[in-house]
Amino acid sequence: MNYLKYLCWALLLAFVTSCSKDDIIPEEGETDPPQGGGDQTLSAVLPKKELRGVWMTTVWGIDWPMGEYSAVAQKKLYTDYLDLLADYNMNAVFFQIRSMADAFYESQYEPWSKYITGNAGTKPTYDVLKFLIEEAHKRGIQFHAWLNPYRIATRASKTASFPQLDAKIPAELVKDYEKIRVYNPALPEVQTRIADIVKEIITKYDVDGIHMDDYFYPSLEPSETMNDAAEYQQYGKDAFKSVEEFRRNNVNSVVRNIQKTIMETRPEVIFSISPAADIERNYNTLFADVKTWAKEGWVDVVIPQLYFATGTEVTSFNLRLDLWSQYTYDNHLLIGYGIYKFGDPQYGSKFQSSDDLKKQFDLAGAKSKVKGSVLYSAKSLLDNKVGISDAVEGIYKQPVLLPYLGRGVAELPATPVNVTLNGSGLSWEAVAGVTRYAIYKDNGKGKEALLVGTTWETSFKLSEKGTYFITSLAKNNAESKVSASVVY
Repeated sequence: MNYLKYLCWALLLAFVTSCSKDDIIPEEGETDPPQGGGDQTLSAVLPKKELRGVWMTTVWGIDWPMGEYSAVAQKKLYTDYLDLLADYNMNAVFFQIRSMADAFYESQYEPWSKYITGNAGTKPTYDVLKFLIEEAHKRGIQFHAWLNPYRIATRASKTASFPQLDAKIPAELVKDYEKIRVYNPALPEVQTRIADIVKEIITKYDVDGIHMDDYFYPSLEPSETMNDAAEYQQYGKDAFKSVEEFRRNNVNSVVRNIQKTIMETRPEVIFSISPAADIERNYNTLFADVKTWAKEGWVDVVIPQLYFATGTEVTSFNLRLDLWSQYTYDNHLLIGYGIYKFGDPQYGSKFQSSDDLKKQFDLAGAKSKVKGSVLYSAKSLLDNKVGISDAVEGIYKQPVLLPYLGRGVAELPATPVNVTLNGSGLSWEAVAGVTRYAIYKDNGKGKEALLVGTTWETSFKLSEKGTYFITSLAKNNAESKVSASVVY
């Protein structure tokens, strides 16, 4: 009898001690105590963050304002775009605010863009850039100000005339070629001027990023040369072994100057560049040494323009993707997708349906370094040729948070506390210095949680039963540890 008695006690003790805390189901409204500064006991996996952006081209009015010169029409076109992006769970717009040494804002360096009013130098009836930024931010969409560094004007041929140079632009800083007029990249004054223009923008406007595309030294006609022997003789002959090294250093100086300006003025601003897909062409024709920019950390985000179909060719999307994944070093990597090619017969059979876009996204998604995507360009989302917009909507079906794209390791904001259930909603204490809160539904230990939504408020209405927790988000998109969980 004593043996059986002790055996029963031993079995009971073993059963009690084997019950882990995870096996205990809390009562409705009960919260689990936070662990490790806020990590919840259910240890859910947070969904991957990604930037989902689109380039909005204004040169020649391509995407915006499409020849619309009334403020009302322009505003509606833009907000319609943003509403579409929000519907597709997209979270960033790369808007071209300076394509031809012109401005979508009041600038001391360059004239108002002719693409706003139809006439260069004519001031519009509203603060265009302020409106563009505020409307994006209202929808939780980042605004990246897209600049072309050198281009001033174009013409059809060398027998045609360039537009009259605006009085704000010193003629001695300009160089003309057969079809393009540019700021002379070889001049130290130009290198400083471009950085000053960036400083003007980020000082006056709450842009989230400064962005440049692949236009550096101009691509010339076969019949002409760069015509910079005099500049090389004056500024580079003693310091560089070749004129090509001199040219690359001139562009390097612009990139370094921009980053230095951002760091000294508003270090939270993201600096991104979207180079052409061909690394050698960047280096030898455009004199854009992207590898060095990435290796030295002079740019925060690299967005190569991988506007190719999948395949086995050296120019295929997947082979270019593999190459760029190796050469972005510690930079954040996004991928540029050429959705404008879909439905256009000149680009081949793989672009005659939307199937290849899904393949491209799957390939990029398998690369741990890739932190998002940018689509070229916005108008293609409206056109929806071969159902490409429907494909984008499907790819972006689930909402996501923007990733941290800053320099170094992010400093995490404080975790929300006192998360409680009030009726059919959550409430919590405000966290100082954060911009938004993210609400998640827990799907169980080790499973990916569902992002239910974000809010600027300290409360959130729930639509279904489940276990929920929240995080706080800083302006740079750094995310706190998760709060204690609440069962609804």
